[in-house]
Amino acid sequence: MGIQPSDKAKYLRKKQRYDNMITLFGRKPVLETLQAPDTKIHRLHLATSNKAAPIIEKIKALADTRNIEIKYHDRANLSRISKNARQDQGVAADIVAPNYKPLSDLSPTPGGELLLLDRITNPQNLGMIIRSVAASPISGLILPKSGCARITPLVVKASAGTLFRATIYHCEDTISAIRDLKAWGRTICGLDAQGDIPLAELNNDQPRALVLGNETDGLSRDVINACDQLVNIPLANQVESLNVVAAATLVTFRSLV
Repeated sequence: MGIQPSDKAKYLRKKQRYDNMITLFGRKPVLETLQAPDTKIHRLHLATSNKAAPIIEKIKALADTRNIEIKYHDRANLSRISKNARQDQGVAADIVAPNYKPLSDLSPTPGGELLLLDRITNPQNLGMIIRSVAASPISGLILPKSGCARITPLVVKASAGTLFRATIYHCEDTISAIRDLKAWGRTICGLDAQGDIPLAELNNDQPRALVLGNETDGLSRDVINACDQLVNIPLANQVESLNVVAAATLVTFRSLV
C-alpha cells in the first residue's frame, strides 16, 4: 500500500518545520539561548545520565517557565541529535530559526546578490562571515552542509548573536547550489586572485551569487570550472591575499561603497 496523501502532507509539514531549525548543544550555549526571550526554542534535549548540577537545574527551570518541551535520551540518542558527542555535555536544543531555510525556498525570480561558501571550515570564520551578511544589504548566505563548518556554539559566539537574524540558505554542497542558481538565472562569480574582473567593476543590477573559497587554498577546481566569471579584489603593496572574513565583508558591503 502506498503513502496516503494525508500522511505525505503531514511528513512534508514536519520536514519543513525541521528545515527551519538549528540544533545547538552544550550547557552554557543552551542556557544563554534560553535566557534570550526573543529566541524561540522548539524542544530541549537532556541526557538521562546527567548528574545533578546547578546549571542543569537552571536550564530545566527556564524551559519549564517558557513552556518548552523537555525530552530525555540515553547518551547514544542524544549524540545523534547533537551530532557532537564529545562536546554536547548532555544538553541540546532545537532552535526555531525562520531565516534558516533550504535553498529550495529561494525565489526562482532572480534578484539581489547572494554569497555562496566553498569549504569554509573554521567555525570562527563562519560566524564572522554570518555577522557581515546579517549587517549588510546582501540578500543572503548559502551554506553547504558538505565541506563547510557546521553551525555550532563557536559559530554562534563568533557571529555575536547575529546568526538568527541573517538570512541563511542551506544546501547539500557548493556544486549542486551553483547548478540550481544557474537554472534560476543567476550569474556565478567566483572570488579568485587570478580573476580577470575587479570586484568594483561588477554591475550591481545583475542577479548573481559570489562564491568565496577555502581559507587556505581558495576555490576548488570544480567550483572554478563551474563559475561564469572569476572576480579579483585588487591589492596594493605586494599583498597576495586577504583573509576570508575581510574578503566576505568587502563582498557583502560592496554595493554601499
